[in-house]
Amino acid sequence: MPLGWPADPDDLFVDDEGQPIRLDKAFSWEHPLSVHGLMQNAITNAWRGDPYSIDTMMIFMSNMAWNSTMNTTSVRDMLNDKDEKGEYKIPFLIVCDAFQSEMVSFADLVLPDTTYLERHDVMSMLDRPISEFDGPVDSVRIPVVEPTGECKPFQEVLIELGSRLKLPAFVNEQGERKYRDYPDFIINYETAPGSGIGFLAGWRGKGGEKFMKGEPNPNQWEMYEKNNCVYQHELPRSYQYMRNWNQGYLEWAKRHSLTRYAEPINIHIYSEVLQKFRLAAQGKSDGKQPPEHLRNRINTHFDPLPFYSDTLEAQQTDLRQFPLNAITQRPMAMYHSWDSQNAWLRQIHTHNYLHVNTKTAEAAGIEDGQWMWVESMHGKVRCMCRHSEAVEPGTVWTWNAIGKAKGAWGLKKNANESQQGFLLNHLISEELPPSEAGDHLSNSDPITGQAGWYDVRVKIYPTKEGEPKETFPQFKAGAKTPGTRAHNKFMSGRWLKYFAGNKRK
Repeated sequence: MPLGWPADPDDLFVDDEGQPIRLDKAFSWEHPLSVHGLMQNAITNAWRGDPYSIDTMMIFMSNMAWNSTMNTTSVRDMLNDKDEKGEYKIPFLIVCDAFQSEMVSFADLVLPDTTYLERHDVMSMLDRPISEFDGPVDSVRIPVVEPTGECKPFQEVLIELGSRLKLPAFVNEQGERKYRDYPDFIINYETAPGSGIGFLAGWRGKGGEKFMKGEPNPNQWEMYEKNNCVYQHELPRSYQYMRNWNQGYLEWAKRHSLTRYAEPINIHIYSEVLQKFRLAAQGKSDGKQPPEHLRNRINTHFDPLPFYSDTLEAQQTDLRQFPLNAITQRPMAMYHSWDSQNAWLRQIHTHNYLHVNTKTAEAAGIEDGQWMWVESMHGKVRCMCRHSEAVEPGTVWTWNAIGKAKGAWGLKKNANESQQGFLLNHLISEELPPSEAGDHLSNSDPITGQAGWYDVRVKIYPTKEGEPKETFPQFKAGAKTPGTRAHNKFMSGRWLKYFAGNKRK
């Protein structure tokens, strides 16, 4: 099983007492099939020392002090919290980032990252390829400019760390370094020794004569570059349709290790995998057994047949007090928080509103554009309301990542992003309220560990006269990051206006 997906209780990563080994508690009895991990709980678990304390944490490609985390206010406090000896509970924090994000302010060591024009990247068949309906497609990025200053791609940092720490995937049988750098890693890594399956599907084999599956090709990057950085394999037309039971396609997929069996792919109404965990919870199987306090949770949620259940948080929420569902999602024009660096996008999205059905807002006494409060059982946020007939009356929603902390991202302290923009994350807890299953369970799906971003319940009401017309909570601006340039009136004024299409005559 090269990809390491658990299929029964004996595959779990737990100790002899059935307790989690990973910091995020993935692949444990709390979240057995958590293939994507539970990053949303890593900081909280490290701060609490559950399942153990750590001395170093490295964060990359994630703004865990702001829009990438749940319970943002408390998590920021955790990053600064100290123990009874006056030592930080997370002693050493490394942040790899290309911008002065909110996370950078908490770092003991900042590793300046590169932008996509300065580094090699892959859109891999092993992750999220850009495939088309007529066949598999993947692609690469080739750097077009040299990194500035001391910037280094975060991938290179990981390769270096893995090699120096002699992690098994990064050294050979003699304990010697296996990969020179990230491009070398992409070429030579295989999912299993001799599998012929790597990150890229194109131009495999020693001479680049194979596709999908083949030996590493030392010239693979060059071949991608000569082909506009994209590889596409067009399937025979007879393979392109009804693939779940197309015999020709299924045999092709097996030969190229996309599937393990050339058998029809059907949705299983009854899951043998879930039933194995349920039998363990019922004490009807040999092998690893769940802790007593989790048996009922596993027995309930690992039903091998489909069933409906309200969210775990809703089951522990007073729905009369908090009657509305609240959703935070990403605007396609500003998918990540770093998009506030784009002058054009700032014209479109400098702050966000809470979108509320007109009748729901009017029933709460909130006018369109009025300042309001939105509150959950975990906290409250002050923001502006936007009426919308397109919103379901029992739901409110907003964009994520437009709101910023004061002074972050090189923006002025009075920028719209921090004064009018806001995060719903302050209202969403990373942990469930205490229950018979435990005091500190992740607010995540009990099977897969997927974070409960859409599970929070809220109430809304107007602000009172005299309240500040700015979002809440507000945070003190962090100190200027060493090595960053001083504020440049020319860059922030005429130059940005020029690129934003507002050049003065």
